[in-house]
Amino acid sequence: MWIIDEFRKLLVRRNHKDSLFCDLFSVKEYALSLYNAIRGTDYTDPDEISIVTIKDVIFMHQKNDVSILFDHRLTLWEHQSTLNRNMPLRGMLYFAHNIEGIMDEKQKKRLYGRAIVKIPAPEYYVFYNGTEKSPEAIDLRLSEAFEVPSEGYEWTAHMININAGNNGRIMDNCPALEGYAFLIKEIREGIERGLSTTQAVEVAIDKAIREGYLVDYLRKIRAEARTMLLTEFDEKGYEEVIREESYEEGKAEGRAEGREEGREEGRAEGRAEGRAETRTEDIKIFISDKREDGISDEKIKERVKKYYGLDESELGKFF
Repeated sequence: MWIIDEFRKLLVRRNHKDSLFCDLFSVKEYALSLYNAIRGTDYTDPDEISIVTIKDVIFMHQKNDVSILFDHRLTLWEHQSTLNRNMPLRGMLYFAHNIEGIMDEKQKKRLYGRAIVKIPAPEYYVFYNGTEKSPEAIDLRLSEAFEVPSEGYEWTAHMININAGNNGRIMDNCPALEGYAFLIKEIREGIERGLSTTQAVEVAIDKAIREGYLVDYLRKIRAEARTMLLTEFDEKGYEEVIREESYEEGKAEGRAEGREEGREEGRAEGRAEGRAETRTEDIKIFISDKREDGISDEKIKERVKKYYGLDESELGKFF
């Protein structure tokens, strides 16, 4: 099976922490919910699912895959924050590696016999939540990469946009996915308001719990969830995108309006005031939540200083 050997040459193995997406949908209940939401089915027994994700493997920049064996299908899910037309090829190679992993020795020997060796049907979904604009769903086909047409050979990556506001039917039928999308949205908005990634993650988790998203999951593994989100969320990359987008928007606005320095100063001042007001409200909500949890004001002050970077004089405004 030369394709497996070639795939192995491309693998880079190292120990790494799973992303929140991978950890979340490695829970059978959440995996079944996502499976049903995508396929429009109504299976109810999560114990029938087998999680067969290969651990500690990253194919080039591929990571955070979840593989499930269910309903006579080997379904691969991959979370992506960038648009990548090579996903069909990556998915095909990953499927081959998964199949080799789940076949027993008897099946492998039978590959050289006359009888057909049955395998689970493949399905490959890419869940996109990057900042580039993308349709709600698109099928990426391996044949688009062929140097010449080859009839009868195909592999499809079904890409689904899971940014907040997209694919409402799937989100409605999979609360875990909706909660994940909510967290990512809140982290990004926190960074836009001037929070560090650590601060934005902490505030986003608090808000998710407060608004009923992934409550049991986040309360149970809050510290681990924070670490996974920090690992998953590329702060520098995202801030670079924000800067580039702001620069391009500024150039377009400048061309349209000319050099209206007074208006620009007013807009900048208004944006700064808006960020400050939102940050103040975030801090007030954070303090209120911690008090409801029975945490003392002294400990809350320490956390506010750590997460929001306030000094003693600024703390006095809130206590």
